[in-house]
Amino acid sequence: MRWRTPIGGLAILIGLTAYAAAAATIGGALPDHWLLLAVYYLIAGLLWIPPAVWIMGWAKRDDAA
Repeated sequence: MRWRTPIGGLAILIGLTAYAAAAATIGGALPDHWLLLAVYYLIAGLLWIPPAVWIMGWAKRDDAA
């Protein structure tokens, strides 16, 4: 079993959990304006994707290469 796969999966789970908690906390502190909240949650909902893709690419790399 490759060691990067479980470490990458665990990193994504822990990181995404922390990111979601932080995004919800920040979103709760924003002023109650529907457009501001919609834009914030749209950006926050997409911002986690590039780091997760990078971690998956890192986890998928072969150790021998």
